Amino acid sequence: MGNMATAHAVLLTTNLDHQLEQAPELRKLAYEVVVAEGLRDLTMAQRIALAMFYRSLQTHEAIEILLNQKLVEDARVLVRVLVEHMVNCAYMLVIGDEETATDFVKYPRYWNYFLMRDLKAVDESRFRKHVSVELEDETRKEYEALLPRFQNRRNGEWCADAKLHQRAAKIDNGFAEFLKQPYNEFRWLVNSEWRFAGSHVHGNADALLEQVSRSENVITIEQKFDAEDAAEALYAANFGLSLVLHLIDGLLGAKNAPAVLARLKKFNGNVRLGVTFP
Repeated sequence: MGNMATAHAVLLTTNLDHQLEQAPELRKLAYEVVVAEGLRDLTMAQRIALAMFYRSLQTHEAIEILLNQKLVEDARVLVRVLVEHMVNCAYMLVIGDEETATDFVKYPRYWNYFLMRDLKAVDESRFRKHVSVELEDETRKEYEALLPRFQNRRNGEWCADAKLHQRAAKIDNGFAEFLKQPYNEFRWLVNSEWRFAGSHVHGNADALLEQVSRSENVITIEQKFDAEDAAEALYAANFGLSLVLHLIDGLLGAKNAPAVLARLKKFNGNVRLGVTFP
């Protein structure tokens, strides 16, 4: 029975028709969960998580649209974006506190000065047409005020757990402690689809060479459509969304818990996705 269940789950992850059927249903349920009343008592970290999740529903829809157009590599770029949002969202809910939320909000204001400084170094006359002296000075002062808080962090390292895989590990460890059993779902997302999609984001040679084909003396460079690849990409998007959907539903009172669990079972037959976290 266990082998049959595993085989069934594998078939669903590579079944494009199934994933395309489930994607809008999963998203519809997510909208129903998110649009809830009684949000006055949420912490800053919880509000940020809710905003991340809500915004990610549009990214999820964009992934589905690209796959319907057979643009798998472009869809994978957005899957990477979605996975990062889902990890950060879960991190805010499971690990995050007031300091984490404040770091998230203030870090871009700190990093703006680096962006402005480097742009000015490229072409100061063009820079000045778009950025006033007053705005530059204001940005510099804000940077100086935030320097003690962020001076040891590099680009993108808004969090004390600087790397995405570190945040994923913290989430998994929190679940593992609560469930009293191993849990690695968020690390799996980061180390599978998120990492592999990096080649498409950065235009690496491996991603480019996959798109090259030769017929006699004609060389063509274009995305190649493979239904199983497309299904796996959409599965990763559905999986990431579903992992956090249960957390969001719990945050908002778990009013849709039965519907969420039923949807997750239809998605890939994996009941483990239905775990809750206090």
